[in-house]
Amino acid sequence: MGANVGINFAIPADAAIPVVNALKGGGAPKRGYLGIGITGVDEDLAAALGLPKNRGEFVRTVAPGEGAEKAGIKPGDVIVKVNGRDVTPDQTLSFIVANIAPGARIPLELIREGKRMTINAVVGTRPSEEKLAQTDFDPEEQKNLDKEKDKEAATSSVRDSLGLAVIPMTPRIGQIVGVDPATKGVVIDAIAYNSPAARQGLKRGDVIMSVNNRPVDSPKAMEEQVAAVRKSGREAVLLEIRRRGVQSAFVPVRFNS
Repeated sequence: MGANVGINFAIPADAAIPVVNALKGGGAPKRGYLGIGITGVDEDLAAALGLPKNRGEFVRTVAPGEGAEKAGIKPGDVIVKVNGRDVTPDQTLSFIVANIAPGARIPLELIREGKRMTINAVVGTRPSEEKLAQTDFDPEEQKNLDKEKDKEAATSSVRDSLGLAVIPMTPRIGQIVGVDPATKGVVIDAIAYNSPAARQGLKRGDVIMSVNNRPVDSPKAMEEQVAAVRKSGREAVLLEIRRRGVQSAFVPVRFNS
């Protein structure tokens, strides 16, 4: 789990010590790991969260049992500093943590729902790339949703704003789309080609659990939350998505102009 790393940056001398020492000793370097799926705060995320772009990284997922979960890091947090270092596109969280010795206890400065806080975390050891690949957010597409559709659907405002339509979540639909039937949310029933939602990789059968960290359990609730975000003047909305076989992930979706 990690973010893209830019190619034009200098490696801080102290950060490289664990890797250099391991190489000198003839062994494979042990890289630090927190167990979080992250993405940079680009224009869409910045617009959804009301934050400056390219400052910090957004936590999409948290792996069970790893350092981040044990420290209390949550999906939706924005981590802006790691061990005193600013997180930027040139100095990513993954890069900083990978070069910290496993077992070290480090401070993480983050923003949660608009409030800054500092949390201490113990760095773990990065798993193999093969194991990490098994956690990718790439489930199979669902094909049997039509049989369980309810007449209730989101109003034209959600379709016009995001390019998608949703229906209520039911235990039967949960079985069809491959998520826990007790999951609360709404299910994407249709998505317009080349819409903001489609461009962000959303697809039919995805379960939307929250809008800008506000839970939604019906099309009407989603309609109200989307309208509230748009009324606040923001240019994008943050959707928490659940798919088959994976943890929930946060996706920023810009409003149609």
